[in-house]
This record gives sequence, structure tokens and C-alpha cells, in this order.
Amino acid sequence: MNELRLIKRIRRSGDRASADQLVRHYYDDIYRFVRRQVSSDDLALDLTQDIFISILRSIGRYEGRGGASFRTSPPDAACR
Repeated sequence: MNELRLIKRIRRSGDRASADQLVRHYYDDIYRFVRRQVSSDDLALDLTQDIFISILRSIGRYEGRGGASFRTSPPDAACR
């Protein structure tokens, strides 16, 4: 998966297939992280969905500086 290519497609044309691929790639990792932080599976699912909605809404501001991947970019560099 070339995440930068996917992000460019999402930014340029709102490409749903690229957004779906990006979400599928990171979904399990994000869910597992959130689940360790909260008390229930249902809450973890809701929060994970909210996270991805927020990511996709703000992806137009993603800069991906310094060769950092989407996953490892610090919050202040990823979305400004």
C-alpha cells in the first residue's frame, strides 16, 4: 500500500476506494489501541469510528513531512 498515493487521491477527488483502503489498513491497530484504553468493546468501536471520521475530514491538511508515514507522523505535523 502506498499511503501517500491514497492520501493524494482522497484529497484530490474524495476517492472512496482509497479512503476505504486506508481505513482498512489501520483499523485493527487503532481499534486495539483504543480498546486497551476504555472499558468496553462497544465504546472502543464507537471511538475508533469517530477517529477515522475525524481523520478523513481533516486529511486535506495532512502534510506528511520529513518522510514520516501517516501512522507515525506526530499530531502537530500530520494535521495543521
